[in-house]
Amino acid sequence: MNFEYYPRGVCSRKMIFDIENGVVEDLKVEGGCSGNLQG
Repeated sequence: MNFEYYPRGVCSRKMIFDIENGVVEDLKVEGGCSGNLQG
Protein backbone atom coordinates (compact mmCIF):
# COMPACT_ATOMS: atom_id res chain seq x y z
CA MET A 1 0.00 0.00 0.00
CA ASN A 2 1.38 3.41 -1.01
CA PHE A 3 1.52 6.31 1.48
CA GLU A 4 2.46 9.99 1.24
CA TYR A 5 3.57 11.92 4.32
CA TYR A 6 4.07 15.69 4.49
CA PRO A 7 6.36 16.41 7.47
CA ARG A 8 6.45 19.75 9.30
CA GLY A 9 9.43 21.43 10.94
CA VAL A 10 12.03 19.67 8.78
CA CYS A 11 13.65 20.39 5.40
CA SER A 12 12.07 17.54 3.46
CA ARG A 13 8.76 18.40 1.78
CA LYS A 14 7.28 14.97 1.16
CA MET A 15 7.97 11.30 1.88
CA ILE A 16 6.51 8.55 -0.32
CA PHE A 17 6.72 4.93 0.81
CA ASP A 18 5.11 1.52 0.55
CA ILE A 19 4.22 -0.77 3.44
CA GLU A 20 4.06 -4.49 2.66
CA ASN A 21 3.36 -7.00 5.45
CA GLY A 22 4.25 -4.42 8.10
CA VAL A 23 7.59 -3.56 6.46
CA VAL A 24 8.44 -0.15 4.97
CA GLU A 25 9.67 -0.54 1.39
CA ASP A 26 10.69 1.86 -1.38
CA LEU A 27 11.12 5.09 0.61
CA LYS A 28 11.52 8.30 -1.41
CA VAL A 29 12.15 11.71 0.18
CA GLU A 30 11.53 14.91 -1.77
CA GLY A 31 13.44 18.02 -0.77
CA GLY A 32 15.97 18.36 1.98
CA CYS A 33 18.44 20.76 3.55
CA SER A 34 21.23 22.05 1.33
CA GLY A 35 23.89 20.65 3.68
CA ASN A 36 22.72 17.04 3.37
CA LEU A 37 24.85 16.32 0.30
CA GLN A 38 27.81 18.58 1.09
CA GLY A 39 30.80 17.08 2.77
